[in-house]
Amino acid sequence: GMASYTPGMEMSGGSLGHGLTIAVGRCLGLKRKGSKSFVYTLFSDGELDEGAIWEGIMSASHWKLDNLIAIVDVNNQQADGPSTQVMAFEPLVEKLEAFGWFTQRVDGNDIGAVAAAFDAARKHPGAQPRMIVADTRMGCGVPFLEEREKNHFIRVDAHEWQLALEALETTKSNEIGSHA
Repeated sequence: GMASYTPGMEMSGGSLGHGLTIAVGRCLGLKRKGSKSFVYTLFSDGELDEGAIWEGIMSASHWKLDNLIAIVDVNNQQADGPSTQVMAFEPLVEKLEAFGWFTQRVDGNDIGAVAAAFDAARKHPGAQPRMIVADTRMGCGVPFLEEREKNHFIRVDAHEWQLALEALETTKSNEIGSHA
């Protein structure tokens, strides 16, 4: 059969912590070609435990990769427990800025705030990589999922999908009603 392919999506998955360093390589290649394209990469707070992430953070700044926009999903969940307890990474914004990144921290569950951060990252005039630190809640808008102690590996059961959709529809109709 045919493999599925999403245009513009160069890589998905791989070993934990490798996405940022692969993005750095892509950015270097684009710069050599004289391309004005951006490379976007997403990783999670659990990946901050990996040395390769910090090598990527350091090298992106060294090479002044202003064509790199990274987003780190800070949801405080990983396989071994809360990310902040497995390996403390705060103050994250200050660390990234010390490494030479243009850094913004936003509510990752607020699509407007995330979109504005991407706009600001693209328009930033400095010759430096750009990072969006997005604080998120897993299962946002679905109370029974938000309240689960450990969402990292928990499957959503068949009957729960309908409950989740109903919770999201209720939230959506309440938001629409409150803006009238």
